[in-house]
Amino acid sequence: MQEFHVASIGAGSFGRHHARHLSQHPLVTTVTVVDSDAARAEALAEANGTRWTTDIASITPDAAVIAVPTEYHRAIAEPLIARGVSVFIEKPIAGTDADAAALVAAAERAGVVLQVGHIERFSTAFAALAAATRGVTHIAARRHNPPRPVPPVADVVLDLMIHDIDLALTLAGAMPTTVTAFAPDGGSESAVARLTFANGVTADLSASRLSPVVERVLTVHDRDGVWRADLAAGRLARTKDGTIAQDAEIAPRDNLFTELDEFVRAVKGGPQPTVTGRDGQAALAVAERIRSAIASTSFQLSA
Repeated sequence: MQEFHVASIGAGSFGRHHARHLSQHPLVTTVTVVDSDAARAEALAEANGTRWTTDIASITPDAAVIAVPTEYHRAIAEPLIARGVSVFIEKPIAGTDADAAALVAAAERAGVVLQVGHIERFSTAFAALAAATRGVTHIAARRHNPPRPVPPVADVVLDLMIHDIDLALTLAGAMPTTVTAFAPDGGSESAVARLTFANGVTADLSASRLSPVVERVLTVHDRDGVWRADLAAGRLARTKDGTIAQDAEIAPRDNLFTELDEFVRAVKGGPQPTVTGRDGQAALAVAERIRSAIASTSFQLSA
């Protein structure tokens, strides 16, 4: 088999899963775990039978998967792209709109694959929902998680809500014309937002890291009724004329492996990724508008 070398950059909580999947991928011949912490990189590499290094410049991978804190995305990805390396970047694509635009432009100039890890696009329940809906008019997304022992550095909009921003943009097929948002705590742990699109679609998004239970639910109104996709439980139901017309369990799959497999195959000449750099850039742009709206509303309430 032809040599295909992937750098798995970041040996943290999510990077561990990337390294495991890449080490088991049938088309990947070599994996190098990269982390600034040598002990952590070595331990992860040993667990998965891969190489490791603390110096990304010392290796020449064909592709790289980047799972490090968001503020380092551009600094790590841009030099790799300049070297002709295709990159998969965990969501959000970058820390600022300017950084996202720079990465997209760099990848397009270099002619390399740039994929962003919006993993919910690979949910079988979402795929079934997206294929079934006709003439979407309203989207309601609810993504609530219990508190974590160590809270993420990113606020709830960039940590959780951005998943549903990406799904809403996919279902609406456009960017919103207006964005309003509010958060009782300033947007750190909970937030709600409304997106209005020029085609008449509206979307209400709710995200929280203060819930006693996990909820990942999309409710979509279209010309045929109301669809409800439970992304956590893998169920899709439809209500029409006030009665349940459909309720089915959707067989799950490993969403992370599926998106990484798509990335590997795209780099090797297959179809372009489902979630492109421009998709990641669009989701971040809307997230930034929501964060700005929250900051403005919070300031007005406290003034």
